[in-house]
Amino acid sequence: MISNSFSSISSLTRSSNILIIGSVPKVLNTVIETYFLEKEYIAFNDESIDILNENLYNSFDIILFFLNKEKFEILQDTSTYFPQHSMFIMEDELFKSLSSCINTITSLAVLPISEELFINKIFNVLSIKETSKILKSKEKILNKHKQYEVTNDINEFLDKYNGNIMFLNDDLNENFKRLKDLEISSELFNEIASNILKLGNIFKQNKFFSNWSNIVIDFGNFLTNLDLETIEPSSYTAFDYLTTIVEDITIYLDELCIYRLFKDVRLFEDSLANNITFFEDCLVAKLDENNDNLEFF
Repeated sequence: MISNSFSSISSLTRSSNILIIGSVPKVLNTVIETYFLEKEYIAFNDESIDILNENLYNSFDIILFFLNKEKFEILQDTSTYFPQHSMFIMEDELFKSLSSCINTITSLAVLPISEELFINKIFNVLSIKETSKILKSKEKILNKHKQYEVTNDINEFLDKYNGNIMFLNDDLNENFKRLKDLEISSELFNEIASNILKLGNIFKQNKFFSNWSNIVIDFGNFLTNLDLETIEPSSYTAFDYLTTIVEDITIYLDELCIYRLFKDVRLFEDSLANNITFFEDCLVAKLDENNDNLEFF
């Protein structure tokens, strides 16, 4: 059985299509059937060799070649093109004779190979293509927001405090996961408050973020002073909004510190302030349960 720790790989494999060329060992085929929804199998023979080309390869997110020494030599004689988003799975006897072309092959696996290592190698190949998509998207987003002027002062501030900010953001991401798992505890709320207050005090060092830091610090103080024992169970739905607020903060910090996307901070300040007000009012049951004014930034 495949370890449950590999379940996260499904986020890539489920949205990818795969081309399998050659004869697949039964145990590895089970892995392919488990993780991929869109699959195409091609037997490697005299008829199929003519359709194996760049156009076909580009129609798939990943290609797996299951070839013995004889069939690999045939493929090598007919094509010098080995797709970057492919993996060759071979017997040990073939691996020993690959010295002339091994540098042109992105990923290799020698049989026998465990299910865990096999799917991990597939994940690595898919990650190359996924990273290319992310980089293209990042470029588009950067171009979209480049009209916002960024001073050297802000860049210097982020260069100085980036490590501390991202460390706290990692902690907030863990807090967010616990909220998503419906944990409601004083310990969790104190951790969130502490992380938010630390962030607020960091951002207070730069005048560009002074208003945002004040909003965050006030919110951290509110959570610090919150007594869960005084909250009516009927108001627990408010914690769904707290989850959204924490998530929004983590996303904003990623955009700011990782991607350096300097969107209009006032827009985020207004959204965050409104969401916090709604959360606090909902917590004390001042708003109608059906009111849906939460803003998603």
